[in-house]
Amino acid sequence: MPYSPDHKPKTRLKIIRSAAKLFKTVGYENVTIDQVMANAGLTRGGFYAHFKNKEDLFVATVDSGINLLSEPILSRLRKAEKFGLDWTTAFADLYLSNQHLNHPGKGCALPTLSTEVARSGERAQKAFSKVIRGACGRLAGKLALEERGIAPMTREEADEWFENPPLDEISKEYRINATAMLSMMVGAMVLGRAVDDETAELILSSVRKTVPRLKSPQKSGTDAAL
Repeated sequence: MPYSPDHKPKTRLKIIRSAAKLFKTVGYENVTIDQVMANAGLTRGGFYAHFKNKEDLFVATVDSGINLLSEPILSRLRKAEKFGLDWTTAFADLYLSNQHLNHPGKGCALPTLSTEVARSGERAQKAFSKVIRGACGRLAGKLALEERGIAPMTREEADEWFENPPLDEISKEYRINATAMLSMMVGAMVLGRAVDDETAELILSSVRKTVPRLKSPQKSGTDAAL
């Protein structure tokens, strides 16, 4: 019996979802094609009907919109927003928590993937750059929304806003601040997982206190050329 016309795209999506979960849990370098296919309930032979290699799969995973944050963290952020709490502080507290530190498989993909993609091919690096720029764009849009009452943005609008911010210095500074915030938090998580508990707590607590200070653009002193 022949397959239905939507069988191939459905199978491809199944493989991508399986890979996204594994990439976030154990990292890009540690994932094998066999693991991806087994996790998807498929055989290895079917992989090459959809992808050339693991790098090709990673690019497709990024293009499909890999979720950086787990649903529990997103849910708690939505709750903080609903009750009028400071979103930036809530985000820093959740991201830089011991729970996130000790459960990388349930947290953000960036600390897990960053060092490994750096050793990968050019296509994977370009795809990962797209993830970073998109995340910074959405964070910048969020800061602008909270501080200046800018209308909520879709994911696509936030990505475009990051690449081509409005032509005023304040908007550019949101982009700069968002990039700094994300870099600090991801870097803190990478370092925190590599050191002892006491040093990890020092790193996380220091960044937790610093990140909220970046949410409002400084009216002077920021290089607008970035």
